[in-house]
Formats: sequence, structure tokens, C-alpha cells
Amino acid sequence: MTHPFEIDHQGLAPTPAPEVPAARRGGRVVLLADAPPEHVDPAQMYIGTTLGVATGLFHRTLTGYIESHDGGPRRLVGDLATDTGRSTDGGRTWTYTLREGLRFEDGTPITSHDVAHAIARSFGPNGVYGPQFVQQALDPERGYRGPEQDGPYAPGVSTPDDRTLVFELSEATPGFPFFATTTTTTPVPRDRDTGADYETSWLSTGPYRVRESRPGRHILLERNPHWDPATDPIRHQYPDEVLWEFGVARDRQTERLLVPVGRDRCAVATFDVSEERVAEVEADPGLLARVVSGPSAYLQYVYVNTRRVTDVDVRRALNYAFDKGTCVRLAGGSAGAERAGTILAPMVPGHRAEDVYPSGEHGDPLKAKELLAGKELRPLVFAYPDTVPNAPVAPAVKAALEAAGFEIELRPVDKASFYSLMGEADNDCDLIYGVWGPDFPDASGVFDVLFRGDRLTRSGNMNLSYFDDPEITAEIAALAQEPDRTAAARRYADLDRRLMAEHAPVVPVYYKRQFTLYGPGVGGLFLSAQYFVPNLTRMYVTA
Repeated sequence: MTHPFEIDHQGLAPTPAPEVPAARRGGRVVLLADAPPEHVDPAQMYIGTTLGVATGLFHRTLTGYIESHDGGPRRLVGDLATDTGRSTDGGRTWTYTLREGLRFEDGTPITSHDVAHAIARSFGPNGVYGPQFVQQALDPERGYRGPEQDGPYAPGVSTPDDRTLVFELSEATPGFPFFATTTTTTPVPRDRDTGADYETSWLSTGPYRVRESRPGRHILLERNPHWDPATDPIRHQYPDEVLWEFGVARDRQTERLLVPVGRDRCAVATFDVSEERVAEVEADPGLLARVVSGPSAYLQYVYVNTRRVTDVDVRRALNYAFDKGTCVRLAGGSAGAERAGTILAPMVPGHRAEDVYPSGEHGDPLKAKELLAGKELRPLVFAYPDTVPNAPVAPAVKAALEAAGFEIELRPVDKASFYSLMGEADNDCDLIYGVWGPDFPDASGVFDVLFRGDRLTRSGNMNLSYFDDPEITAEIAALAQEPDRTAAARRYADLDRRLMAEHAPVVPVYYKRQFTLYGPGVGGLFLSAQYFVPNLTRMYVTA
């Protein structure tokens, strides 16, 4: 299953975005989050729940998505740019023109130079943890180290005038308009770039800006008076304020929204309904009417660190031994998850339903033991984000794997730094419990990020299997350049099976589904097909 999708090559998306029927201006919406975001600097952001908030409310990009609230096609359109990009040489050169009237939150005009600087800084230390698609396309060898060391612009970037950007790439890249949707292209003015401190001093380009920030507790957003709806085909600015509240665990989010009182009547969960309350919500039509739900392109994996677990039969045994059924139950059952057997989720073009390691509901320890016979095993470190939902997952994983003959050391890691720490190439974790969803509706957003060995670095890795096979890398690179994406999807399905059968660099645990509550005082919400969290672009307070 995939969401319908189309590219608006002509950039004809209307501005301002069409009004939402029954929407009203005013009020405050509260977003409930279990932890503060790892990063809010646009060059460093790479977690879907954070991106859903940021790109909906305060960070704009060259291109973006108009998502349908009623099942229609998702459209790639120009966001800051007038269109999705123009190329006359097969995708090697791309030209963008910024819309007129764009301004930062302080009223300063947004220019092409600000976008160029944002891209340049993403090559340096303040872009290590963010998406790397634009950087790889411009400078595959990664010789450029940022504006402080190697000049103001990244290779291949030019600004003929204040509104025009030209990207000359090292090779044809049909997917560059997708790359331009990432927050790598969110403008940053050079004279306001505070380096690492831009995490807290960033300038908004969207309909809201920060009024108050209390580290670890909340960020309060207010209307950005310099955002002009006539420049934006995607977003609205209905609420007066949005309070992004941190430290609200999954079960507490659920409790507050089951019987919401006071400000919780206008609250939105950012975590799924807690597992023990799913049946209650499903049985109550009133509660079910306040749920954003549906399938997603996100998949829960156990990344197997192939630099540390070098024996492929051990990795195969892990796939057979893993108890996926318990993980599905703890994720909320069928409302929150579906047992996985592939690298690609069903929502991603190229998914083909199959399972190289069929192991039943709760694993096949006997089959795993056959593969482990005669091998000397060392203890394996299982690292996972230290959150309330993962608290019962960890011992279940340990029990299932140890039943097959493994010895497992559990290592909870603070969620706020989990991916940063796991992205360090010298980390000592063998098994890493992490989620991934593609940045755009194409399988390259999975394989290019998670399995290309030529893109491994010292830090900031999302290839948490640390997988590096030259043949697989060459195939992934070739598929990324295939102009016929329908044909590419079929080949990605074959690659999915080959990668699992020959290398087993991950254990696909479950395909994630969304099942999120919100208060009766909020309207305009629907499931984002991009980030698989509530889409906030049409959000309003009902009364």
C-alpha cells in the first residue's frame, strides 16, 4: 500500500493555502512530547516527530509537500521556491527561484545567499546529525568542510542574484527536488549564524516563532508577524500560540487525553495511545473520533552492528530468535504495529511482502540454535532509547535471544542523545533498537541512508548497522540514478530480499502504524504521509 503522490513540476500550488472550512483564528494548542528534541537547528534535525512540528510551524524549505486531509494525492511543490526546480540537462543542474516577499521572523528579507549559507554550514560540525542528501549530491567526496574553513559556498552552488540558486551536481540526480525538501535548505543568514548556539537562536521562516524557551520543559510559539501567507502554499496560522510541552510520557499523554480537562481539551499527543488503553479507545466511538490513525512508512529495526557482529550466520540467528510478536503487542497491537519481514515498509514503493526468516509470532529459538551450533559467542550489547514504552520491550528482547543461546547486556540510553551516540562509529553497541522512515516517497530514502558503506563517517551516521559491502553500495548508487522510478522500485524489492538473505544487517521488527489521540478542542488534524504524525498545517482551536 502506498499513498498517492504527484510532483507539481509547474509550481502552480495556490498561495495563500486554501482556507480550512470552519477554521477560526485564536487560542492555544498544546503539543505533548515525551522528551525535548535532540536538535532544533535545521541543519541538525533528523527525527520525524520533530520534523513534523518544525516543518509545519517554523522551518520552511525550498520544496515541500501539500498533504491531503481526505485521501487525495500528496503533492511535491515549491515552498520557499516558486516551483520544484528546473533542469535542462537530465538532472545534473537544478535552478530555483525564491518567492517574492519572504522574510525571517525579524523582518529581514530571505535571499538566495541565506539558503546557500545554510547548505554550506551543513557540511561542517553543525550539520553532522542532519540529512546528508544535498551534501552528497554536491560533493560526493566530501572535501568541502564548511564556510569557516573552505569558502562561503559549497561546491556547485551559485547565486546569480538575490532570488536565484543554481546547483551543479557531480552526476545526474533525478531526485534532487526531493532532497530540497529537507531542512538542509532552510535559510540561515550568515550574520546571524551562531554556530552550535543556533540550536536556541534560530530564526523562524514559518508562521510561528519562539516567544519563550525553557530547556527541558517547553517551547512556547507565537505568531510570526513577518510570515506572509501569500508566500506559502502549505501552512496556515490559525492558533495564536502553540505550546510544545516536554517530559510527558506516552501513558501520561494518553491519560490526559482520554478525559481532557482545561488546556488538555486543546492538546495533541505526539506519541501513540499507550498499549493498555488501545482497546478502550477502539471500543468508544467518541474517543475513536479523536484519533489520528493509519499506516506509515516507518519501520522498527534492530540494527546489527556488522563491524562487531561479523558472522552472517549469527546475524541470521538473531533474525530467527527475535520475538516480534511481543514487540507488536507492546506497541499497541494491530492499531500500532504489524510484524515485519522486509527492510521496506508496505507504504514505500518497492515493498514486496515476504520474509526471508519466517519465525512465527514469537521467534524460532531452535532454528537459531542450529545456526549457532559450534560457535563461540560473546555477550551482545542491546542499546535502546530509555523511554517508558521501551521499558518492557528490553527484557522481552533479552529473554527471547537468550532462549536461543545468546547472552544479552541491556543498555538503556537517554532518548535525547540516542541517535547522536549510536551514530558515533566507535560506539560499542552490537544491537541498536531504532526506527527509520524515508525522507521522501522513494526507496532510495531507505537504502541510501541505511546501507551505503561509502557514506560512513566518524559521527552522525544513520547506517547504524555500519554495513559496508562494495557490491551492495554500487547497486544502491545505480538505483538512485535510475530515471524510471517504477522500474527502480521493482529492483529495490529484489535488493531488499538479497540484502536480508546474504547479509542480514538488520532485524525488521514491525511496520509502525499511527494511533494518536487529540483533544476535542482541536480541529484540522490528519495523518501526515510524510512524517506519520499529526499534520499541523491546518490545525485550529475549535472554540
